[in-house]
Amino acid sequence: MNAKTLHFIRSAGLVAGAMVALSCPRLAGAEKTTIPSDAFPDFDSYIKLSGQAASITGDGAAFQSRAKLPQDGGAGIEDLHYSKDTSKDVTLTIDGHALTGTEDYLGQVNWTKNEVGKLEIGYKRFRTFYDGVGGFFPLNSNWQKLNNEVLNLDRSKFWIDATVALPNLPVFSVKYTNELRNGKKDSTIWGTTDFTGLPYNAAPIAVTPSRKSVASWINVGERHQNVEASVKHTIKNVTMALTVFHDETTNLDTRYVMLYPGETLPFPTPTAAAIAALPATQWHNQVQQQQTDGMATKTSGATGTGEVALSKTLKLSIGGAYQMVRNAITGDRPLTTWTPTASGVQLINTDNNYNLAGGSAVKVLTGNVALDWNVTKDLFAKLAFKGEDEYIRGSSTYTVVAASGTPAVTLASTPRLGWAKLNQNSSTPVLDVRYNGIKDVSLYFNGSQRSLSGTEKDTSHYNPLTAQSGTLANNNVSEDHGDYAFGGNWRQSRFLTVRGELFQKNHQTESAGFGPNLGDYYLLDNHFKGVKLTGIVNPVATLAFTARYVHQTGKMQVTGYLPTYPAFDSCNAKNDIIAGTIDWNPSKLVYAQANVNVVYNNLNTIYPRAGITVATSTVSAYDTNRVLQDSKNNYVTTSFLLGFVLDKHTDMQAQYTDYRANNGDPALAALTMPYGVSAHDYMATIGIKHQINDKLVINAKIGYANSNNDTTGGLTNYKGPLAYVSIEHAL
Repeated sequence: MNAKTLHFIRSAGLVAGAMVALSCPRLAGAEKTTIPSDAFPDFDSYIKLSGQAASITGDGAAFQSRAKLPQDGGAGIEDLHYSKDTSKDVTLTIDGHALTGTEDYLGQVNWTKNEVGKLEIGYKRFRTFYDGVGGFFPLNSNWQKLNNEVLNLDRSKFWIDATVALPNLPVFSVKYTNELRNGKKDSTIWGTTDFTGLPYNAAPIAVTPSRKSVASWINVGERHQNVEASVKHTIKNVTMALTVFHDETTNLDTRYVMLYPGETLPFPTPTAAAIAALPATQWHNQVQQQQTDGMATKTSGATGTGEVALSKTLKLSIGGAYQMVRNAITGDRPLTTWTPTASGVQLINTDNNYNLAGGSAVKVLTGNVALDWNVTKDLFAKLAFKGEDEYIRGSSTYTVVAASGTPAVTLASTPRLGWAKLNQNSSTPVLDVRYNGIKDVSLYFNGSQRSLSGTEKDTSHYNPLTAQSGTLANNNVSEDHGDYAFGGNWRQSRFLTVRGELFQKNHQTESAGFGPNLGDYYLLDNHFKGVKLTGIVNPVATLAFTARYVHQTGKMQVTGYLPTYPAFDSCNAKNDIIAGTIDWNPSKLVYAQANVNVVYNNLNTIYPRAGITVATSTVSAYDTNRVLQDSKNNYVTTSFLLGFVLDKHTDMQAQYTDYRANNGDPALAALTMPYGVSAHDYMATIGIKHQINDKLVINAKIGYANSNNDTTGGLTNYKGPLAYVSIEHAL
């Protein structure tokens, strides 16, 4: 008796999938094991009931965020599939699930009639968990998480899809979707605090004690609706299709950020030297920032395509599209500042973008043509070209509400206006070539080069009470994007297969001011190149080794104003991925797999070239390298899988996964915020699957999870057992 491809893991989907994500989230895209098929029944219609539970000690919110499961467990219908031929040419299919805790629901009905068409109606919803913990400062173990760090976001979708496909007639399709995203999630735009244990940054100390580590969150409310109708028809060797659509989004998201929580300056405001002698609670004023971003868009358009076989070796494809996008924005950024006065602390409400209102109109025209050419039986080439024109107009208005005076309690409002116009066009030639004329070797090349040019006119937000048009700016804008890859596969024998690819990506964006209203002059340029290698060795039929290596380097350049300030290197990036897999099936009763992924990822800006910033008459020298560190994301993941066939109706499987990272350096905290991740997570599970009779299969799994996270000083550690059980019954 054999076993399907990870069938045991799939059937233990709730906890087993969570365990993989919990202990090794970066393995989600790893290559799956190939395991021979087993003899467990494949029911045409069935219902699977399951339940999962956890007994976690430590940070339950961290467990939910990493495992994608509620710490209180859940149960319900994990899977329901019902299929029935209601007549000789009509099939009814029902799919669904309903799981509490994860709030994961699906209801889908599909009705299909041969040579007539289909109708599908469905609704699905699921929950994603987040952890509002912010950052951890290691010098004094300061950790300012949200009062309620347990956050979650629900995503839902309703759809209707109908197709009419009568013989020898055009195929008509209509589809409507309505998607929602609601709830709360954490934000990486953290607030600022002085509670770091570092001294006040009065001269001659150059480095501030403030650190961005205070947790923040976003309240999300978003809706996306789309209706689409299409018709497709083939007449002899010509296929034509036309699609019209209308798309709408309505978003209102609000981010909440606290700056200097628990701090208020004395009144009257002391000198910098005097503040240095005060406790950190009196260095700044607490500010509650609330930024609301509203956006409503309406997009209408149509696309048309046509394909014609010119000969046995040539096929011509043409297409065109028109889109009109109208966008309206709203929002504001109110700030509530705890301001000391002679009569006590007052809450002063200001706003950087009060009553923000604006909009834009975008018209996009697109055309493309492609030629597929079978040059010989071993050589294929595709030549394509895409052209696009964009016309963009936008304007906005808002009011700045600012406080002034000593103390700053006097409010003044200033209106602001702004507008922009942008016309641009782009062209993209594409070449795709494949060659199989060498025995056991296949070669390929694909490349594209997108070139864009246009003109932009805008004015910065100005006060219409004191200026008629603000500061005008004219810019010529241009972009170049190249993407190229050359590779091949070599099957040397049934024992050895080798694959390789060289790739390069180039991106350049430039804005050059011109005319009497000179605008910007900047350049953003980045180049990436690398190699991908894969080797598969099968020394015997029951054993396979797979090795993968990816090496990528990149350089980014930026400039402020050419030619006075030439381009300089702003970032050097290097990424290496080494991975290996061993698959072993010594018999039909045993299968095993081992995986390892080693990742070295490094982003370098000015470190270590920054050196020491020399002292001045007012500021002492300091080690700039310790402030401007490399960004490192190095980690290692490993996993082991072992399965046994105990008897004709019973399988057993054990699994272990491990994730390690060591990128944090607490010693940097004196001059900067040490953001690097240092953590060790592991998970061990064992499970059994048993077929009771022809219609009933049970599955059970237990496991143990452990997470140690030095990034948060161990305050988000958790550990504990998990359990899962399911019953699958044929209908």
